[in-house]
Amino acid sequence: MSKKALRAFQQWGKSGGKKRAKNLSSSARQSISRRAAEVRWGQKKTGETPMSSVRLEGAFWADPVYLEEILSHGNLSDWKKLRRKIADRPFGVEAAALEKVLRAVDIYGTISLWNGILNHLRGILS
Repeated sequence: MSKKALRAFQQWGKSGGKKRAKNLSSSARQSISRRAAEVRWGQKKTGETPMSSVRLEGAFWADPVYLEEILSHGNLSDWKKLRRKIADRPFGVEAAALEKVLRAVDIYGTISLWNGILNHLRGILS
């Protein structure tokens, strides 16, 4: 393929991506980029796959439904992965989703433990 043709294809690809981004809502763009980052950095970095979800097609750390499953049915390894996610970004989307779960459900012993972990990672003294 000639350099001129290659440049033309690259330009078309860039313009197509920009057009697609214009047509997507802000939340759809965030969801796509979050999934791409999770695939790019989350699993590749640790070499571990997240616990599969019973109620969801995909397992996303920013999804409160998935986090509720982790808290109620996950093992210690899953909890360690969640803690690492929250420790990396204590005010990020995963931490906000965890906070929603902690306010909405009542899992004996788990809620107070994770409230303490979240507050500690955010630097909030009790």
